[in-house]
Amino acid sequence: MSPARLLTNSTRWAAPVRKVLSVLVPGGALAAVAFLLLTRGHQLMTALVAVPPVVLVGAVCAHLLTLVLRTEAWRTVLGAAGGGRMAPRAVHAANAGAFLAGTVQGQAAMPARIALLRRFGGADAPSVQKIALGDAPIVLFEVCGSAVLAAIGSTAVGLIPGWVPWAMLAGAIAILTALRALYGRFRHREIAAGLGVLADAGARNRLAAIVAGFTAMAFLRTLIVMAGFDLPTDPAHVCLVLFTMGAVGLLPLGIGTGPAAMVAALGTTDLVTATAAGTVVSAATVIAVVIYAGAVWVWRRVGDRVPMPEVPAL
Repeated sequence: MSPARLLTNSTRWAAPVRKVLSVLVPGGALAAVAFLLLTRGHQLMTALVAVPPVVLVGAVCAHLLTLVLRTEAWRTVLGAAGGGRMAPRAVHAANAGAFLAGTVQGQAAMPARIALLRRFGGADAPSVQKIALGDAPIVLFEVCGSAVLAAIGSTAVGLIPGWVPWAMLAGAIAILTALRALYGRFRHREIAAGLGVLADAGARNRLAAIVAGFTAMAFLRTLIVMAGFDLPTDPAHVCLVLFTMGAVGLLPLGIGTGPAAMVAALGTTDLVTATAAGTVVSAATVIAVVIYAGAVWVWRRVGDRVPMPEVPAL
């Protein structure tokens, strides 16, 4: 069979396979949670009730800082792409809506963010073309952070091959270098504007520092919850859970990401406790998103009535 025919056949089968997986993966996760509730529901509720309220409060506070820093990362990218005149409250409001959409379905976050930015930013909002590639630098810096987490987490268990962190780091750096070169070649085109942060040393360093900051906040949130449930809290196990959350977060699980990741990383230690801890992580995430969205909504409403000095991007 010719290569062209093979390519056509593989393309023809790819869409149905993706559709099947998009149904089976969330369905399997829900079935696992339902089975656990039916068989060990009492133990799970006991574990959830036993955890001190301060654990949930601490996790919510840590995730609130994560959300703020994630928005500041996006503001840094937008500023380099020509959106520096936008009011901070407009950017935070757009990202708050994206976070709300992302708690239900992660893939809905980016379209929601772009649509809300265009609505709240008005004439100062950059075009869709200018921000289409804006997430790429942030994601790649996150991959570099994930590589560090994987390197530390691999010392806890042998599930992560030693070459994986180095491959992730090398791949992310290679792509960042290629994107920087592409921006230099096509910087006059709007579609390349979202990569402008890579060409500005100051903005690039700010972005790297902010990504490191919200990765540290995610580490702190995970550490607080694991300590509250008496799970292993050494850096290797916390990094392993955090890395697993990033990997599981790529699947369409929504708020089921926390329990699924915690069970995948620590389920062999104590399935019920790991599930309860993951549930608290997801609950803290949702509560923090709701609080952040509410606070930003109030800020935007007040700002529309009372002119406020603009705060430069971090």
